[in-house]
Amino acid sequence: MNFKTARRRASKLIMLVLLSWLSSVYAAQWAVVGAGPAGIVIVGLLLDLGTPREDIVWIDPEFNVGRMGQYYSTVPGNTKTSLYIEFIQACRTFQDCAPGALQELQKYELALEYPLSIIVKPLQQITACMSQKVTTQKTMLTGLEFANDTWHIECANGFECDAQRVVLATGSYPRSLNYTNSPEIPLDCALNQQLLSESVTPDDTVAVVGSAHSAVLVLKFLSEMPVGRIINFYKKPFVYTTDMGGWLLYSSSGLKGVAAEWAKNVLEKNPPCNLVRVYNSEKARAAWLPLCTKIVYAAGYDRNPIPGCNPDMNYDTQTGKIAPGLFGIGIAFPEVIIDPAGNQEHKIGLNSFMQHALEMLPEWMRTKDVLWRFKEFEELFTIQVL
Repeated sequence: MNFKTARRRASKLIMLVLLSWLSSVYAAQWAVVGAGPAGIVIVGLLLDLGTPREDIVWIDPEFNVGRMGQYYSTVPGNTKTSLYIEFIQACRTFQDCAPGALQELQKYELALEYPLSIIVKPLQQITACMSQKVTTQKTMLTGLEFANDTWHIECANGFECDAQRVVLATGSYPRSLNYTNSPEIPLDCALNQQLLSESVTPDDTVAVVGSAHSAVLVLKFLSEMPVGRIINFYKKPFVYTTDMGGWLLYSSSGLKGVAAEWAKNVLEKNPPCNLVRVYNSEKARAAWLPLCTKIVYAAGYDRNPIPGCNPDMNYDTQTGKIAPGLFGIGIAFPEVIIDPAGNQEHKIGLNSFMQHALEMLPEWMRTKDVLWRFKEFEELFTIQVL
């Protein structure tokens, strides 16, 4: 055999090995989809428990703290600095990855709220560090399928993985209601004062739909800008988070921080002269929307689509279980509680995600529940019976 023939055969062998490697399916114990706050919590706690790096696959297209990191770092926060410190302290891996985070946070007043950047920056550092400790795929999830008691994952970059347990921390996006043909200012933009100021003029009449935290912040920002008129379409009265001595009334749904202070002291007592609030009825919209040149929908969030899953799929609001070996957490799959006053609350926020994960992760690590009703499960996903 001459040299050229040997080289061709060697090249062919290398190519075959490479193709075989590329077509192989990665096997892991855990796949975490999403690198927003809830996904960061799950990966951190799995590392705390000594899970080997090769047994954790972490999938996200950005690895930039989700929507919070991408859009909301300048938004006034509604969480006291002391609670951010508790959040970092709850996970040993967080402290190892961002050793200066606690010292930086302790420079702020512990009982006050600050823009979200004070926690976004540590979370970005933690994400970058943990990405080196697990198997990461910077890509989009494109398929999720259950077969042979295993979850098969497919990604936009061609990566495939078989995982025993999958945690969906996939987040949500601002809801759009399509009330009018007037140009929409996306909520992600409206919550950034600089971007919002660049989106309006003194001739604009801006509609703001909603009465919760995001809506109040947008109303506050607009009231401080040279804008013609502001029309707020609301359906619910303002409610405020209140310390009841041992528990919080409207712990998640109530106004807090800057939004609460402005709503109480300005909007309810002495609203700006160019701001009108109308109950969001069909009749009111027919009368007022034609006057509006721009609109902001601050009316909540919808779950990000998950390929292969029914968008309306149910989950256990106490445990986060969706199906055998499949769990949800975060703003897309929040824990639901009933407070002592009988109000149903969705537990949203860093500390809520951490507490829920600390309570549920041991349960998720146990043997898969085989008592699920297969018919309900079959309606949610693509099932292969092999």
